[in-house]
Amino acid sequence: MPQHDPYIVVPRDAIDKIAASALSGGALVLRRVPADNMYVVRTVETAKDMRLPADIPGEYVALRSGDPHHAAQWIRVAANDAQIHHLFLSRRPQAFIEFAKFKEMVPGVSDPGNGLGIVITHDPDLPPELVEAGALEFAGWAVRRSGVHPIHIEVEPEVIGLEQLTGKWPIEQLAANSVMVVGCGSIGSAAAEALAGFGVGRVELLDPDRFLWHNMLRHALGTESVGRYKVAAMKDHLARRWPEQTVVAHQLDVVADAHYARPIVDRVDLVLCAADGIAPRRVVSHLARRANKPAILACVLDNGSIGEVIRLRPTPRFGCLLCLRQHLAAQGAMDAEADQELDYGTGRVHQPMAAVPPDLRQVGTFAAKVAVATLLESLHGDHTQRIPGEHAVIGLRPTGDLAAPFNVGEVGDVRWSSIPGPRPSCATCSAE
Repeated sequence: MPQHDPYIVVPRDAIDKIAASALSGGALVLRRVPADNMYVVRTVETAKDMRLPADIPGEYVALRSGDPHHAAQWIRVAANDAQIHHLFLSRRPQAFIEFAKFKEMVPGVSDPGNGLGIVITHDPDLPPELVEAGALEFAGWAVRRSGVHPIHIEVEPEVIGLEQLTGKWPIEQLAANSVMVVGCGSIGSAAAEALAGFGVGRVELLDPDRFLWHNMLRHALGTESVGRYKVAAMKDHLARRWPEQTVVAHQLDVVADAHYARPIVDRVDLVLCAADGIAPRRVVSHLARRANKPAILACVLDNGSIGEVIRLRPTPRFGCLLCLRQHLAAQGAMDAEADQELDYGTGRVHQPMAAVPPDLRQVGTFAAKVAVATLLESLHGDHTQRIPGEHAVIGLRPTGDLAAPFNVGEVGDVRWSSIPGPRPSCATCSAE
């Protein structure tokens, strides 16, 4: 269909009104938005001389603007001819049907005169095989005396949101799961958004800080949230985008308020830590292990040149964060926990910006994927979500001059490895 053609948007309420009408056709009033060359069905004739407004939810701001005075028609077609012609003509650019022939096929269509007529045809009895072939129950037409050709109409679907993935993604299983996100900075906010997008039913956010100007470069939040506590602003942000998810905000420091964090760890299925610094990560590693819950730790290292995601599972096979770090230190690897203390910059004089926003977002989303894969495999037996290791190093802008396992050589590389078992003297793992 030509790009300059009108683009028709039909709210669900208008569709329901047309489908429920006893008329064989009626008038429509469209709201026109010239800047977007868009027409929105605003009023539907549902009975003789009765025209009812179509309800458009307030959040659809663009659909509620424009000039509401463009007249159009809806016509119910008894046979499949009109919808089949719409399907075939849609696949042939510049193809059209003569107005006289269209009028024979769609009785009741008005003569557009020298202007443009817009018609929506409705076939309530369209066979499933034609639907599968691409034919539409509601089809749009641009009607001119010089010819009639199909135009695109976008009908608001009956189901919006994650339910659209029913049967294609385990949304019911994940809706029953919960994750605690420690640290709502750049990586944590990306991870929280990704967890919502995957369909995790409840997310408990933990962070003591406010969202300030220096956070804006890399964060999911924007100017509207400056000055607010990150957890409260993220809760509102996620509620707007993913209203089916439950978000609980805790204005807590996982180190100073560990006694408050402990019962939260007990009631969630997994902990994802995106907090900077040695202490928060060690506390999360300890609390999760003692609560017998898996934990995912995510960060960037070496001034943002590589990302690191660690999965800690509370089994005799795998040790905790300190067990891993001691094992790596014995191999001559860099002190990754100390590197965490260096931060990746705030833009202030002594903290120059280092990490790039999309790289941090990638690490946060990757960590969320590992978290969801862990939930699906361990709690729901979904072996398609098995991941190849417990320790991932991701090339963001790698220099390749680090010791293994951090010596990834190329952007986009993901190097997986396992992690060692618990140390005999480990205070975190020894209680098992």
